[in-house]
Amino acid sequence: MTGDLVRILTDDLKLPADRLTDDASLDHAGFDSLVVVELSVLLADRYGIDISDSDIKDAATLGQLDLLITSKRSGR
Repeated sequence: MTGDLVRILTDDLKLPADRLTDDASLDHAGFDSLVVVELSVLLADRYGIDISDSDIKDAATLGQLDLLITSKRSGR
């Protein structure tokens, strides 16, 4: 997982760092509906990328979410 995503999840969204591993499910990492919405807004504000709430929820693991974010940031 990239450092940017880890910083957002720990610093901005206050998720527990010890649960943030590539293979962790979003539920295990502490995601709820509010975290999903806040993450979507933060990604749009900071990086100018549009990732919908449903796209975030569809990621089975944090590693997959990280890949989605990375691909959106690189324009793929």
